[in-house]
Order: sequence, then structure tokens, then C-alpha cells
Amino acid sequence: MSTLIPISNRRPRQIPRVFDFQTSIETIRAHHWRVFSDAYSGCAFTCSYCLYKGPGDYGRHVKVSPGSAEADPSMGILDIGTTTDPYQPIEATELRTRGILEAALAQQIPVFLLTRGTMVTRDLDVLTELAKRGLIEVCFSVITLREDLARTLEVRAPAPADRLKAAEQVAAAGIPVSFHVAPVIPGLQSPAEMDRLGYELASLSGRHVFNAVLGAQKAWWNTFYGVMEGAADAIDSLELFRAAYPRELDFERDAAVNCGLSDALSTLLPFRDGVTRGGATFVAENFPHLTTGPLEGGIYRWKLPTVYDMARWVSAQTGPVDWGAFSAWYAGHTPGDRLTGLVRGLWDQGELFVGTAVGPAAEPGTYIGGAEIVETARTTLVARRGARK
Repeated sequence: MSTLIPISNRRPRQIPRVFDFQTSIETIRAHHWRVFSDAYSGCAFTCSYCLYKGPGDYGRHVKVSPGSAEADPSMGILDIGTTTDPYQPIEATELRTRGILEAALAQQIPVFLLTRGTMVTRDLDVLTELAKRGLIEVCFSVITLREDLARTLEVRAPAPADRLKAAEQVAAAGIPVSFHVAPVIPGLQSPAEMDRLGYELASLSGRHVFNAVLGAQKAWWNTFYGVMEGAADAIDSLELFRAAYPRELDFERDAAVNCGLSDALSTLLPFRDGVTRGGATFVAENFPHLTTGPLEGGIYRWKLPTVYDMARWVSAQTGPVDWGAFSAWYAGHTPGDRLTGLVRGLWDQGELFVGTAVGPAAEPGTYIGGAEIVETARTTLVARRGARK
């Protein structure tokens, strides 16, 4: 446990760059968190597939993000590490991520911390204090156990083996650990490799293994496609990748374009098998019906329901569910008027439960659980970045 940086009670209780998370059907499908924060602008890891990567020398101009919101328990679960890594090299001197953790500890704010960085072990002291109060889950991003693929796709990020060592240290300190495999890229690894990845991550975590399939953005798509073609001899099947993600994708909107369910299954199912065998919950952000169980306890006492959670609740009812019954349950999660209005609109339009086993009942405006799975949406994960008021 680190003794070099004592926990400070004098740091400003500001959380930098706070944004609402659940602002669209795409983000409601994927995320349980209420808000997210970026400690920095830019990311030195510059992973080739990153949805948020800017053009050119993006990773060479990393800056500190200014404080924008008072630390407040009403934030619900605060996600750190969504669009820029909280433990990239600049954190060694700037301590912005540590400051967020200290503010969360002081104000009793639950935190989901996502990183590829190994510097997280520096902050075991404050993380341990958060863990004692059930206020933290540290999630490590690992897309492959193979060093050759990692060097190709995540050139400046710590090696996967080093991330796993850091995860072991964090878990040994009694801090809940999970993993996030994002992106899952069809064709990158064989079914056997995906099964092994799922099993090893689940065995180390024992809690949750999140995943999201590759989201393609128009700005960098040709560049990333070239990276994949250049690695053709190292990946399992370039043909499978090309079938799932044609070079000429139709970028109709300002969101990530994902492959369809049929293209993802041959990669996701062995991965899910490995996670399940390893004893963890498989959480599918793009295809919620593949998720193997709910998130409960710890920080998830403050979660917002995703579409998967909503569908699970509807399916557990004895008959058709109307808006009044649903909203009474949903209000218990204190979603706020704006989010409630968004969900109501999606409910009325019939878009809310696409991709789940919930469908319309005979009476208009009501829904009921069933067995049929409708093809899930092809877009997800890109939050509209309106600053939190």
C-alpha cells in the first residue's frame, strides 16, 4: 500500500469534466452509470481502435481537464476512464485521478474506475478506503492476452501481462476488480483464444466481465482498417472481420457503427462460455440478451437500469406491463426528469426493448416478456457530450 502520497483532506472537491451518460437509446443500452468524468483531454495510449481518438498526433497533446462540478453524492455512480485513460503517464505528476478518488471518498460517491494503466496500484490506499464503504469497482481493460496483438493495436499501452499483475495486486488488497473487453473484434482471435480470455479474466475477477463489440467511426475507419489488414498474418480471420465490418461502411449518423448480432456470435459465444466457466457474470453492452446475470451489491446499489435491467424486470411480472407500473419501478432508481422523459418517449415509440425478449402486448402501450429476440441495434456507446448542469 502506498505511503508516498497521503490522502489529502485539503484538495478542492471538484470533479473535472463531468458529463451525463444516459442521453440516448444507445447509452441506455450500454451503461449503468449516471455520469462520467475525464481527468485529461487526450490519451497517450492512442489505441488504434479508440472511438474518441482525435486526428494526427492526438496522444502527444494530453492536457489537464478543468474542474467543472462540485463532488456530490447525487451524481450516482461516477465513471472514470470512459474516453481517456485516468492512469496515463501525465497522472504521475498531475494527480488528477487521485484527486477525483479523494473527492469521491470525502463525499461518499460510488466510482467505477476503468483503466489500461498500471499506475492504479499507487492509489491502493484511497481505493481500499472506498472499498471498505462499498464505493468502488476497479475495471481493467484487456482485449487480448497475446502480446503480439496488443503491440499492434495498443502500441503505447502497458502490456496485458502487466495489467493482469496490477489487477492481482488490486484484488489482493480487497478491492473489487472486474474486466472490460472492448472492443471485441470479430476475426481478431480464434474461438479457443476467446474462451481462454474469458476464463482467465473471470477467474481473476470473480465478479464481472464487461464487453462491447468494435464501434467504427468515420474519421479513423480507413486507418484502422489498414492496421487490421497489416496484421493479417497475426489475427485469426481477416475474412471474418471483413464480413462483420466492410471497408465501405455506411456512416449515417454521429455514432459508432457496430456489426450485427449474427456476425458477432461466433466470437462472443465462446468468450461468454469462458467467462461463465470462470465464475463471473458476462455483461454484453451491445447485445443485452447475452448477459448472464444482474449487477447487484457494492457500487451497483446506485446504478441506473440499462435496457437489459428494464427487460428483466418486465419479464418477471405476471402479465402485461403498462407505463404506470413500469415508471413506478423505474422512479425508485431516481433517474431524473430528463432521463425519464427520454425513456417514456422510447417506450411510446416501441424502441425501448429492441434486442431483448420483451415485446408489445395486445393492449396498446403495454409490454410483456417473451421468447423471441429481435435483432439488436447497430449503433451504441457514443454519448452526446452535453456538459452536466
